[in-house]
Amino acid sequence: MPFKTFDVWDQAALTNEIRRPPEGRAPGAAEDAPVRLGETIAPSTPTYETVVKVNVQEIKPFGIGQFRAWDASVPLFKPENVWSEVLMELVLLDEQERIKESEWRKLNSPSEEERRSAGVQLVDKGKILKLRNERAVEWMRWQLFADTLEIPFEDGTKLPVGSGMQLSHKPAASVLWSDTTNADPVADIQAYSELLADDTGFYGRHVHMNSKTYNYLIYNAKIKNAINFYASGANSILRPRKEDILNLFETFSQSLDIVVYDNGYRVAGEAGIGRPSLTKYLPDGYILVTTDYALDGVNIADTLDGVVSVSTAWNEIQLQQGLQAEMLVDHESKNHLLRVASAHMPRLLIPDAFVWAKVA
Repeated sequence: MPFKTFDVWDQAALTNEIRRPPEGRAPGAAEDAPVRLGETIAPSTPTYETVVKVNVQEIKPFGIGQFRAWDASVPLFKPENVWSEVLMELVLLDEQERIKESEWRKLNSPSEEERRSAGVQLVDKGKILKLRNERAVEWMRWQLFADTLEIPFEDGTKLPVGSGMQLSHKPAASVLWSDTTNADPVADIQAYSELLADDTGFYGRHVHMNSKTYNYLIYNAKIKNAINFYASGANSILRPRKEDILNLFETFSQSLDIVVYDNGYRVAGEAGIGRPSLTKYLPDGYILVTTDYALDGVNIADTLDGVVSVSTAWNEIQLQQGLQAEMLVDHESKNHLLRVASAHMPRLLIPDAFVWAKVA
């Protein structure tokens, strides 16, 4: 399909073009895969404010339903919830790229074909800025899950952001899983699941790890011995499948799942394009154990998605929801600038529903 020429000064049209997903991307690519796990755990929540109150919920037991005698009044019930409020400011993810005069001349060429070609190049530049923006949001989420989020600014300063997680929810395995002979991953995960249940009333539901960490489960001697014990009479299993490992978890949980997540990004200027050059959001040797992503109708985490100021005239601005793109003019240098911006902040609404563990 040929590229359709559009008015680059039309902020809405430019934003829509840049928001479209890139074409021809391999679905299994570790970088910029269509589904970002952090978005599933902490989905976006639109907000108009730049400073918001974060309501952190502490779950209290609420028992079973009440019975009513015939012809009696309907009994009332009010759940007891404890909320703590924290003020949090959204951070602005905002950057722009200078458009060369030669490129701008092509965008205004009398030739339709040349304008189309330049338009494609402009949109590609915008999509790169958009992907950088989305990666930064995903990076923020996973840094918060690990309780290590510090927002870096251009002047070198950093803003630490607390997650509200207790120290007990950031354990380390007594025997690291890299010791495939002596480590006991099943017992470790059971302990983390029970910790969640002790503090929220809900057992662990999802165990998140990357492929390298998952390999420790495959090669673990105790896991293979346990699987072969239960499969006595059959041929020995030398390389357990995922379902074999999940069957072991059923000794303490009927609903635990393993989620393998390898998404990441390559730092600007990185020479290689292979796996060693990839910085993963979920690093090697760590696991994230959570309950269900929503407990009693409340998300355990979300990501605030705020408004961004965009220009509507020389001395006028407008607030727009979500990621925005626009073309600007530097009136001193007479250069054009392509800008992509969004305002975000992830937050843990139920911090006790998370365990971030070092296992290798």
